[in-house]
Amino acid sequence: MPKISIIVPVCNVEKYLSKCLDSIVNQTLKDIEIICVDDGSKDNSGAILDSYSQNDSRIKVIHKKNSGYGNSMNVGMDCADGEYIGIVESDDCILPEMYEELYKAAKESNLDFVKSDAIFWWERIGYFYNVHYDYLKEYYDKVLIGNDRHVFYKFLMNIWTGIYKSDFLKKHNIRFNETPGASYQDNGFWFQTMTFAERAMWIGKSYYMYRQDNPMASIKSEAKVLAMSNEYDYVERILKDKNANSDSVKECNYYRLARNYGNYYRIADELKENFLSYVLKDYEKYGKDIADEPYLIEWYRKIAENPTEFCKSTIDVKNSNKAVLEKAESIVIYGAGKRGQYILRHLYNIGVYDKVTNFAVSGNVDTQRIGRIDVVNISELADNADYNMLVIISASNAGETYRAMESMLHQYKINNYIGSDDIINNFYSIC
Repeated sequence: MPKISIIVPVCNVEKYLSKCLDSIVNQTLKDIEIICVDDGSKDNSGAILDSYSQNDSRIKVIHKKNSGYGNSMNVGMDCADGEYIGIVESDDCILPEMYEELYKAAKESNLDFVKSDAIFWWERIGYFYNVHYDYLKEYYDKVLIGNDRHVFYKFLMNIWTGIYKSDFLKKHNIRFNETPGASYQDNGFWFQTMTFAERAMWIGKSYYMYRQDNPMASIKSEAKVLAMSNEYDYVERILKDKNANSDSVKECNYYRLARNYGNYYRIADELKENFLSYVLKDYEKYGKDIADEPYLIEWYRKIAENPTEFCKSTIDVKNSNKAVLEKAESIVIYGAGKRGQYILRHLYNIGVYDKVTNFAVSGNVDTQRIGRIDVVNISELADNADYNMLVIISASNAGETYRAMESMLHQYKINNYIGSDDIINNFYSIC
């Protein structure tokens, strides 16, 4: 029996597949099996898998007709012989020590699952963002039991940074929802593992590199948009069928409503108004479960007042801000901390990343570069003030920090600037 069976679902990822497989076969933990499930790829992915399997006996390749992500994962789990199950998406990569470290922790503490943090990765621009929750520091690197379950749901929603005990998955019949396409089927698996695990751990290190610059990952079709609602219907149904506690069902409802918020800004404009009809139905049914989230309540309230006007207004604001960004010859992000980097990720998604020339700071320059972008003191930009340079202030528009940064720009006669709120509130970023 291998220590870990690693399942790799594959569908038309020839551009990224070799890098993914290289990161798996070069794990420091050698006692693994690698189960690659080719979901009817029409590119060269199948041939790449076969080539790797010929050179490494640990690799099993399953070729099948296209039937969706959920089916691929279930097929992979059915073929797995490992003590634990790991999952690697075929456009991602993992660090060499990932599975050795996870397996050691799982065995030492008899865990149903163990997870790590993640590295969000934009390969084209050389940018990495480590997802770590400082406010959860007391819960890292310790065994969490069923009584800690409310904490489980606070960590990053993902299925791929961890390993799961095979016996635990079988005991609770934890499977993937089998629907066409590759949209949201991981949500159901995540909720089931969070709900039924009795011993779990999150390691405060990052081993998994989650690619963010795969253009295939966007949401453009109405079918993909509605797949989310269908997945949460599935999650709610299966939790109730398995007599999950009410807190887990409440968490499911919260995530349903929160995902609506994020995906509204992610989807194509022509899909937004129709999507809102589903959003309002969800709010009417599950709104009681977001009583502690005022920003969500206010968002849903505005939609309910006039969905058509809300949709038009948000599209107009988005397009207005996008026009300002596209008009600029260069863009400077004033502030190089977490919010500044958050803005950068939004600009990447908007498609204006290539215009970003600098991060700027008011004090000492402690970090020379972020990704491939230089960090400079704001004073160095004064000479460019007459050019079509747009500065984005990385502070909330209504706060004292914003006013202080605005004053600094005026000192250097930099007058072409905007706040960050409209960008953050009206454009999508995953993290």
